Amino acid sequence: MWKEYERKLYEFLSDAYPDCEITFDDFIFGIFSNVERQIDFAIRGNLAGKRILGIVDCKYYKKNIDVKIIESFIGMMQDINANFGFMITNQGYSQAAKNRVKNSNLKLDVLNFNELNEIEVSVDYFFNQNIKGLQLSKSEFFKRNKQNTSYFDEHKSDYKKRIIYFKEGFANSEYFAFKKLLENSVRVFRDFEQLNSIKLIIPVIKCDFTTNYIEKESLYFCDVSKYEIEKFLKTSISYLRDDIINWRKDFLEAISKTVVQDFGNKYVKQLDSL
Repeated sequence: MWKEYERKLYEFLSDAYPDCEITFDDFIFGIFSNVERQIDFAIRGNLAGKRILGIVDCKYYKKNIDVKIIESFIGMMQDINANFGFMITNQGYSQAAKNRVKNSNLKLDVLNFNELNEIEVSVDYFFNQNIKGLQLSKSEFFKRNKQNTSYFDEHKSDYKKRIIYFKEGFANSEYFAFKKLLENSVRVFRDFEQLNSIKLIIPVIKCDFTTNYIEKESLYFCDVSKYEIEKFLKTSISYLRDDIINWRKDFLEAISKTVVQDFGNKYVKQLDSL
């Protein structure tokens, strides 16, 4: 069983790092400990002309990984000056262990082997990594919003003023304007941890009894802070950022019509033009 476990892990690492050298059962001399440290897998490569080192520790246990094991691995990463690390187990991790990983200043990820003895690395995992790697900058702000929706209007949006403008067609009713403004205000705070406030604008072509069934353009906008959003939703943005599953189940799937309407009534304004 252990050999199969190692083989699948080697295949995963080779696929994930095709341009790197993967070494099994390596030994690296510790900078601080002055002893040889045994490494299950070492990943070596080059980035911008500099040598990088990643290490992987495998734990085939009958119980969850606890915080002491995480602490030990962090210490080893520091001792051999590793740039990043993976800890992989067949069982899982205690909440304290997860908290320690989250609050480490090192790039450390924890992964699981599932009941099929396959590493649980899905689209969700890489999505999580993408979110955690975002930096608040004009380039990434525009790039990320374009990834989120083709209705992002980069010409009318303004990074310095923290304005996101959407194109016509993104919402075709007041309710959907409220819903899109709520979803995307939370999304941008989730994507960019350093962002504290944002203004979002959606043009809506209305044609109903309120306009005598004549097409009329209105602009719906909200100008909210991260604090206001967290208070309104009774959750933290960092929690939604931690895992795409939290974002999907505890936000997207939890949004009710009442929540959308309450958000619109409290934070959204309507103008014929800006």
